[in-house]
Parts: sequence; structure tokens; C-alpha cells
Amino acid sequence: MARITTRSIVAGPLVVLTALGGLSTATHAAGLNTNVALTPPLDGTILRLQFRYTRLFNDPTSLDREVHLSVQPITLVYGATPNLALIGTLPIIHRKIEFGSGATKRDTGIGDIPLLVKYRFFQDDKPQQTTRWAMIGGAEVPTFDDPFSSESFDPIIGTVWTHQRLDWWIDWDVLYKFNTAGGIAGDDEIRADVAASLTLLSGESVNRGPWSLYAIGEINAKYITDGSAQVFASPGIQLFTSRWVVEAGVQLPVYQDMKSPRLETDFTFVLSVRILF
Repeated sequence: MARITTRSIVAGPLVVLTALGGLSTATHAAGLNTNVALTPPLDGTILRLQFRYTRLFNDPTSLDREVHLSVQPITLVYGATPNLALIGTLPIIHRKIEFGSGATKRDTGIGDIPLLVKYRFFQDDKPQQTTRWAMIGGAEVPTFDDPFSSESFDPIIGTVWTHQRLDWWIDWDVLYKFNTAGGIAGDDEIRADVAASLTLLSGESVNRGPWSLYAIGEINAKYITDGSAQVFASPGIQLFTSRWVVEAGVQLPVYQDMKSPRLETDFTFVLSVRILF
């Protein structure tokens, strides 16, 4: 039971991958949970180190489980061409399951690895603003690390749109993952996200150059083909410079309808650092 529930929660953050891009001397980026239609410069590399903590509860089964997930996705984004980015993520997962009987189970392992390509096919640049549109495709490659792997190759396809100005931006994406495993682990997943950001403060440092502090608000939705559905409100804050981003936020459920044996999400806390090389 716990294996299936963990996969359904971990898959979301693994599919949802971002890259940095710039309008001016400051680096702009997507939300913590939403993709972006920008790509790194040619031969540019982005390293993203993230920590995500999720508490799952309200077990519909007689096991009365409460699950604590700590996921550390390590993401690399490489600009193969000005319009094409290669993306890979290694998810390190720590899980603790507390049962109603008083027993506790702990697991550590590597989740399945998304290997994706993002191609930007539309770009409209104007003074102090840009609009871009990209396609995303690839697959989630199994690590066969039980209990965190589906042990199946799962194709992923989607699209992402971005409109950015100097003081605010909007991103939205839609992604579909075809799960090819058997049983409940084979249910497909559809994700839809929208993020909006607004400048709070900006300035320039002698040593680090220009910087900006942004407030961000996201709506993140997921539908699983067994009928399960979730919608989250996700506020956060981001500090940008020309070379790195530090960001933090939470995901709070506003709607959940999970089919047994899936657990509901209490909350998710996200802390992340991105570095542009």
C-alpha cells in the first residue's frame, strides 16, 4: 500500500522541472512547482538543489498510516541549442511511515529518473518583456529501487507558456505522464500549473550585481486516471541574482478527492537553490 502512495506523491515534484532565463541583468525563473518556457543560453548549465517535505494523512485503509516524505531532487538543465534544453533529475527519497498499530517503517532510496527535452518553438521579444512557448517530452526511467520505483518506462509530454516583464511574470504548463506499470501504479497522471510573480524589492550589490526579491503565488492541480484529484495553493518567495536563486514556499491543499488506498496531503514545504554556470 505505502509503495503506491509514495509514488503518487513523489511523481509530481519530479515531473515539474525548471530552467532559468533572463530579461535583463537579473536572472528570472519559474515558480517552485511550475515549469517555464525559457531555456538556458547555449552551453549554459543550471544546477537545482531542492528539499521537499510532505506529510500525508487521512488513510482510507485499516492501516491508519501517516507518511512523512523528504525528497531531495538534484536537477541538471543543459542548453544544447538556444532553443533546446536537456533536463535530468535524480530524486533522493527518505520516507517514514507510522502505522496505527504503533509500528514505524523507514526507507531511503532513489526514485525513477525523469529525462526530458524542452524545445522552445515560439519567441516574441519586445522592450522589457518577452513571451515564449515550449514543448516538453521525454520519459521517467525506472531505477528498480524498491519501493520507490514503478519499474516501468513512463513517457511524458507537455507544453509550457511564459510571459515575463521586468517587475512580474506569468507561467502555465500542462503535462501528461503515461504510466505503463500494472495495477494502480499504472494510472496515468495529468498536471496543470499556473504561477504569477511580482517584484517586492530590487537593488544592486557591489560584489554580486543586481538582485530582486519576488513574491510568488501558484495553483497546482493533479488528476490521476483512477479518479483521484488534488488542487494546491502554493505561495512562496524568491531571491534572484544574475547567477543564483534561493527560494522557499509551501503547498496547501484546497481540494482533495483521493481514491483508496491513496493518502491525502496535509502540506508540502519546499526549499530550493538554483545556480547558473
